[in-house]
Amino acid sequence: MLGIVVILALSWLLLHFTVGRNLSVLGVTPPMLRLLQFILGFLLLSFLSGLTLLLDSWLYQTQWQQSFVDYLLIFQSFWYHLKSALTEDLVFRGAILYVLIRKIGPVKAIVLSAVVFGIYHWFSYGMLEGEVRIIPLLYVFLLTGLIGLSWAYTYHKTQSILMPLGMHVGSNFTMSLFLTNQPYGELLYQQTAVTPFDNEWIQLFYLLIKAVILPLIIITTVHYYTKFYDKQNLSNLDSSES
Repeated sequence: MLGIVVILALSWLLLHFTVGRNLSVLGVTPPMLRLLQFILGFLLLSFLSGLTLLLDSWLYQTQWQQSFVDYLLIFQSFWYHLKSALTEDLVFRGAILYVLIRKIGPVKAIVLSAVVFGIYHWFSYGMLEGEVRIIPLLYVFLLTGLIGLSWAYTYHKTQSILMPLGMHVGSNFTMSLFLTNQPYGELLYQQTAVTPFDNEWIQLFYLLIKAVILPLIIITTVHYYTKFYDKQNLSNLDSSES
C-alpha cells in the first residue's frame, strides 16, 4: 500500500507542475458511476477470460480436477490482484497517460502507453533472465501491449481509471482461479492433463488470434458503452431543460 501512496504523491506532483491539474483526472467521481464502471469492467473481463479458458480446454483437451476451495485464500487473491493492478494502472493508465494525451494527443499517447506496458512485462515475467527467446518475447509484447492498448483506450473514453482497473482485476483474478500463478493460482480447479497442438504454427496462429480478438472486443464494447452513456446524458439534459 505504501507504494500506491508514493505513486499517488508523484502523480499529483506531475499533474500539478505539467498541466496544472490534480488527482481528479483519475476519474473517481461521481463515486456510484465509477463503482458501476469498475464492476462492469470486472464482469466483462471475467466473462471473456472464462470463455477463453473454455475454448482452450476444448482445443487442448484439458482435464481438470477440483482444488480444495479455501474462501479466505480466494479473498486474499482478489485483494492481491486489486493492489497489483491498481499499482500498474496508476503508472500506465493514470497521470502519465493523462499528461501524454494532453501533450501529444490520444492516439499517440495510447499507443505509447501500450508499447511501454508490453515491454514492462518482459521484466515482470523475468523473460530477459537467462536464455532470451525472441518468439516468446514478441508474443508477450503483442499480448500485453494490445490488452494495455484496450485499457488505455478505455481510460480515455470513460475519463476514469476505474473501468480499466476493473478489467485488469477481472482478468488476473479469474485466471488465478484456474491457472498456475504466483502467489495465488488454481484456487478452484487445476489442470491434470493438456494435449498440445501437433502443429506449432497452428498453435502460434491460435495464440495470435486470441491476442488480437480480446482487445478488439474490449474496444468495441467500450465504444458502444460510452456512445450509449453520452446519448443518455444528452437525453437527460434535454429533459431537464424542457
